[in-house]
Amino acid sequence: MLFSRWGAFAYRFRRPIVLVTVVFAIASAVVGAGVTSALSAGGWVDPTSESAGVSTRLATEFGAGRGSLVVLFEGQPGTDARSPGAQQAIGASLARLAADSRVEDLVGFAQTGDDRFVSDDLRSAYVVVRLTITDEQSVDEMDALRGLIDPPAGMTYKLAGVGPFTRDQAHQSEKELIQAETVSAPFVLLILLAVFASVVAAGLPLLVAALTIPTALGGIFLVAQVTDLSIYVQNVATMLGLALAIDYSLFMVSRFREELRRGRTVAEAVERTVATSGKAVAFSGLAVAIGLSGLLLFRPTALRSFGIGGSLVVASSVFFALTFLPAVLGMLGPRVNALSLGGLFGVIRRRLGRPATAATERRSRWAAVAHLVMARPFAFLVPTLIFLLVAGTPFLRLSQGIPNASTLPPGLESRDAAVALATDFKPGETTPITILATVDGDPTSPANIGRIGQLAAAVDAIDGIDRVEGPFNGLRDPQTGAPLSADQLATFFAAPGNQLPAELAAARDQLRNAYLRGATVRLDAISPIDAVSPAGTALIPRIRATVVDGVTTQVGGLAAEGADFMTSQATTIPYAVGVTLLASALILYLLFGSVVIPAKAVVMTLLSITASFGALVWIFQDGNLSNVLGFTSPGFTIAGNPIIMFSVLFGLSMDYEVLLLSRIQEAYRRTGDNTASVAEGLSRTAGVITGAALIMVTVFSAFALAESITIKSIGVGMAIAVLIDATIIRVLLVPATMRLMGRWNWWAPGPLGRLADRLGFSHVEEGEAGEIGDVTVPVPAADASAGLARP
Repeated sequence: MLFSRWGAFAYRFRRPIVLVTVVFAIASAVVGAGVTSALSAGGWVDPTSESAGVSTRLATEFGAGRGSLVVLFEGQPGTDARSPGAQQAIGASLARLAADSRVEDLVGFAQTGDDRFVSDDLRSAYVVVRLTITDEQSVDEMDALRGLIDPPAGMTYKLAGVGPFTRDQAHQSEKELIQAETVSAPFVLLILLAVFASVVAAGLPLLVAALTIPTALGGIFLVAQVTDLSIYVQNVATMLGLALAIDYSLFMVSRFREELRRGRTVAEAVERTVATSGKAVAFSGLAVAIGLSGLLLFRPTALRSFGIGGSLVVASSVFFALTFLPAVLGMLGPRVNALSLGGLFGVIRRRLGRPATAATERRSRWAAVAHLVMARPFAFLVPTLIFLLVAGTPFLRLSQGIPNASTLPPGLESRDAAVALATDFKPGETTPITILATVDGDPTSPANIGRIGQLAAAVDAIDGIDRVEGPFNGLRDPQTGAPLSADQLATFFAAPGNQLPAELAAARDQLRNAYLRGATVRLDAISPIDAVSPAGTALIPRIRATVVDGVTTQVGGLAAEGADFMTSQATTIPYAVGVTLLASALILYLLFGSVVIPAKAVVMTLLSITASFGALVWIFQDGNLSNVLGFTSPGFTIAGNPIIMFSVLFGLSMDYEVLLLSRIQEAYRRTGDNTASVAEGLSRTAGVITGAALIMVTVFSAFALAESITIKSIGVGMAIAVLIDATIIRVLLVPATMRLMGRWNWWAPGPLGRLADRLGFSHVEEGEAGEIGDVTVPVPAADASAGLARP
């Protein structure tokens, strides 16, 4: 058997394996030390979408592809930011910055006289600094650019934009990462000590996690050199790495100690541990990786990056669980139980009046629970299903929005500046919806000016649009004050420069430069609705549905990027979910040789995930428990979080499924008794699953302390899902459904059954004595065959 042979190999070469894997982890940690700087705050744009095309055209045709920086100035109460004194102070503050080679020009009240650059209370004003470098390049230049801004007299300033937001997001991500690790580590150690009652055994899962996470981050750093990865990948990688590495180690160490108690030699115990729990870990890791790989089907790089980063974490967890851990166990042998706390727990048990065989009693109690559920399967099955379905109903009103600076905690400069720009100034001025309208021929001909005017009027009439700006509106006859007609505008744009007053000729050139390129006219639709909110993105389909004969349009801007992200996500989700479900079912079929088990596992996992999704909407979208969890609901669920959670949770739930069913299958192969096998499997794994679940819930809950709503909601949602999965699903639904299905649990059609038997992944050692509860029973002769008994 493959895994048995690998276990023997790991024991034989245990010292070289430990040395090589530790050196590899240290080297990876060195490589991954700068991972934060390699990650991006963006990635929420579908690169194949219409809005991405508009962004590209603005960059190549309109020269708007370089980066920008927003400097927000705030004066003392009573300050008029439009006054010459205030503007002079702002100009002096930005003088050195304006002269830098990385800056193209400044645009603000001083340059335009436009009140949009001044706040409603007149105290504040902002200046847009247009850069000669891209937003991505500006991230590394932020300290240098900030150093060129001199504090203005009588005013304070804050920076907003992609560069400051990315820097703040990176710092916040690191802070929350350290906080989560610091909070969760002591609780995880206590749980491990309670499970193993040995300091050495409890320390091994933590040691494996300490090797896994740096290795995964090193891989993430290398991948980030060739593709964009989200800044939040390191949070999810750490969250997932802690949970998986500790869980897998928990399974392996528990089985190793069990094999030693059965009287096996250290070599035999290592080999048997890898052949059983090691196999379960490998298939579980494959299931988790498959769940995460569904994210690779999405076009926005932020979603894809979670699939890439998560898969690297899974690979690292499985790698160290199947190499370093069995090698260390082989070196420790019985010393894995060293520094036992059994004496302490024995004193506690005696004080509580309990005998020293509490571990056996716990197994008996779990077996009793299984028998109780299987005695009345419908009495447990129906209420449980009703509860899970009702808990998931809030998900039916899911409303998603794109994360922006407002999802960061108050006190961060870029967040506070962005919120001030959105609330203290005329809404929507900094996030226009851009429309590129292309006509046949000269866009400044009377006919085409009329068509563009008709388009602008139609968009302006849409509910939620404040006004539409372009090259042809706002121009008036100096004598009558009436708006210029299409013929007058055509004459104005066609007039030779020397026939117009210098001031008017310069204004026309500015209009051409800002709004006209070839046969294309740029229009900016200003909406007071938050661009990233569901209401803001809902405007985009209505604008795109506006049709004028002779004009083709493309719509871009922040709201359009959000709408295109939602469309892209909705289009891809069925494929991502389908691939995940089918691939996971295939893995379970190969492992258990049954077509019933995979179908049942998929349904149960979907039930637990649905309940957690309902909690996600109820808490973070509706704002319930906001005081307890310390957040302000944006009124929507962060876009992308549900599918990220689905991909992670679907794989994680397979951990428990594989571990539990593996032990049930071992017992069933020995006895052929479905009820007794379920009871034995539950009694032998319930303690480990409970400990693993508590560890996962602890790790995920630690991330619930994050101030960023994106990470907080993922942490809370996954903690709830794991709790449901390890309790309601494994303790109630699995025994009930397995009792109802009986021997059909292990059924597969003839050819599929023979294929599974031939592959041998579900095969266990023949001729072995087994245990049911505390009674040793011989292996029935009928079970000596290679295949499972078929109904």
